[in-house]
Amino acid sequence: MAIPYKPTKLCQFRWKLSELPPGPGKPTKPYVLREASEHELAEALRVIRSSYELDPEWSGCGAHIVGSVLPGVRQAFGDETTCLFVQHGNRVIGASAFLPEPGDDGIHLVSGPCVLIEYCNRGIGTALLAATLEALRSRGLAEAVGQTRPGSVSAKYFYKKFGGQPVFVPPVAAATEAAVAA
Repeated sequence: MAIPYKPTKLCQFRWKLSELPPGPGKPTKPYVLREASEHELAEALRVIRSSYELDPEWSGCGAHIVGSVLPGVRQAFGDETTCLFVQHGNRVIGASAFLPEPGDDGIHLVSGPCVLIEYCNRGIGTALLAATLEALRSRGLAEAVGQTRPGSVSAKYFYKKFGGQPVFVPPVAAATEAAVAA
């Protein structure tokens, strides 16, 4: 498990979905993009948690992952499952959970595109981001909001794809170990 006590600073990105440029909506073969089924919550949690825990940019952010990301993933498997998977053969190697109607935090991209570390840098995350934004647009949303760590590769390069713009958000107290335990 990631170290839970490091303060978690986050920055938000916003996409105007009507202005999405055409992008790679599917990963290249042999990878397959598909919607997760309602019975695949455990698989989504496994991939997303592993992706966060093995990413050095999220090291020490366990309280945020356990207190915000994972509950959001569970919520994405509520009445209507809103999670996309990328498979390699029978193995799920990427996941992106999203909420067409976000909670109080206003975040649509609950997990962001998460790819197992051994499959990174193959365009899978880009395809997941494009497909997630398209899924939100197809549900009638005008814009989508996601979040990441400021100064991270995601903030500098990845989330700016498809027209993502950083949004100033006043600092909020990060989840603490005590809040997660409650």
